[in-house]
Amino acid sequence: MDIGPVAHATGGRANDARALKGDASFVYLRDGATIAYQVFGESQAGHTPLLILDGIGCSGWAFRRVIPELARHRKIMLLHYRGHGISPDPPRPWRLSMPTLADDAAEALDHAGIKKAIVIGFSMGFPVALELYRRHRHRVLALVSLAGPSGRVLQTFQGTQAFGHALPLLRATTRIARDFTLKVWRTLVPSNLTLGLGLNFQVNLDRIAVDDFEFYTRQLAKMNPELFVAMLEEADRHSAADIVPKIDVPVMVIAGAKDTFVPLPTMRKLAFSIPGVQWKVLAQATHAVPAEYPTELIESLCDFAQQVDADVL
Repeated sequence: MDIGPVAHATGGRANDARALKGDASFVYLRDGATIAYQVFGESQAGHTPLLILDGIGCSGWAFRRVIPELARHRKIMLLHYRGHGISPDPPRPWRLSMPTLADDAAEALDHAGIKKAIVIGFSMGFPVALELYRRHRHRVLALVSLAGPSGRVLQTFQGTQAFGHALPLLRATTRIARDFTLKVWRTLVPSNLTLGLGLNFQVNLDRIAVDDFEFYTRQLAKMNPELFVAMLEEADRHSAADIVPKIDVPVMVIAGAKDTFVPLPTMRKLAFSIPGVQWKVLAQATHAVPAEYPTELIESLCDFAQQVDADVL
């Protein structure tokens, strides 16, 4: 692996003033891809670092109110997947499998000098976390799922498989009309229409800050739509359910009772197939758990991390 020097993200996708402020570094991988990660806080003796693996199209928006507080107590790493956030689009043919993203996370940990971490997976990030556990077991001290299933998330979206069935058409459209698709994508995604639909149907308006969700739509609009659809296809195809009953590290699963993206029955089934799991349900939370309940999440993560630290010591 050819590792590049530490660099601060000062341009391109990193210019949004609402982005999380943390040291950004880039890792140059053997297959030609480049991934970025941000580090917040400093290593403290007896405090295991946290690795955050985000959802599709996400690079920290849901953790803007969580990370600064957590970073007061321990080092936090936020990975930017290939083509996400400040990571550039990978070379074609794209390698976007969950195992590849997990290997990328291991490379980033190496680059940052982090030997072991508590791995937090939000939404699609939890299947990535499970693959990291499968492929790099020695790096994972504990696992946390934040509204994250074991895989095949689109099979339960809104209680129907319609989204999954539409993916081949979406991918064909983005390939055939690349320029047109890109223009429409970058116009529609950050628009007031998209913002309104998201706020009214997918999140808890009483809990989420509009600025946070607006930042997410603008961040998503900067993604390559072909890459986004390819990631959706992989999320729909991949499952790490086979590894779940074999997990032998501490695990906490946090679900939103009003989550329509990964419904509560799906999360409950996941949780109760994990030996010794800590299971928490937030009664008014949707899929945007970190953004809607930052204070409660900070408390839960700090308590869980302290338990893991105590077990290690």
